[in-house]
Amino acid sequence: MNVAVALVVVTGLGAQLAAPLSAATSTAPDRFAAGTYRLDVEVAVATRLPVVGEQRTTTRTTSLLLVDDVGMATAVACAVATAGPAFSSHLPPSSIRALPPSRFPIVVAGDRIRADMGEGAIGWRGQGTLPQTPDDPRVVDGDGDGAPGVRMDLDLGALGIWPMQVVTRGHTVLDGTKTANGAVGVLARMDSEQQVLSGLPVDLPVSEGPVNATASRFTLSRVDVRDCASLVFPAAVAHR
Repeated sequence: MNVAVALVVVTGLGAQLAAPLSAATSTAPDRFAAGTYRLDVEVAVATRLPVVGEQRTTTRTTSLLLVDDVGMATAVACAVATAGPAFSSHLPPSSIRALPPSRFPIVVAGDRIRADMGEGAIGWRGQGTLPQTPDDPRVVDGDGDGAPGVRMDLDLGALGIWPMQVVTRGHTVLDGTKTANGAVGVLARMDSEQQVLSGLPVDLPVSEGPVNATASRFTLSRVDVRDCASLVFPAAVAHR
């Protein structure tokens, strides 16, 4: 069954960037400055559930971006977590490492930037609607744990933490303004789909209607690190 959890899919390329590029560089007016950046993306969503009504959750994704001299960015996902009044969830490190490679341009026009991070899929390959069952031939063991799909840990409070197997698909486009240390802005596009294949501890209600993004923001800030382990996260956030 479907669980209404928005997951911003930010694709990565391994656990470590090739080299830090934090020093100031000379940049053409139409190029984003080369360097290593921390990207924090936050999306608030509203979902209507039977009986309990509207539920609001916030998904936060942290990544490292390596921007080269021609403005091409390579993303490394570090942490993905969702929090709400009834539950929270996060991708454990093995699932984050399963995110597929992504490389995309950061387009600059004056003080504005735009970055289409492309579509990312986790736990399955192919076209069409998301797989609904573990035996769908398109489902793969994305995180190498022996189970179809990838693991997502669901925290239901008194019911405990339940590992679930999921497949997801998402497409993110950043739209913002350059700052002295990077950029800030919103998501011009945030498509997200998720299907739970197994592991639900109870018969959670199916959402009535779509998951609607109510607010979004991102911050891109220069850092002097080369891997996710060097970043600072809240104590409750799992990361690679």
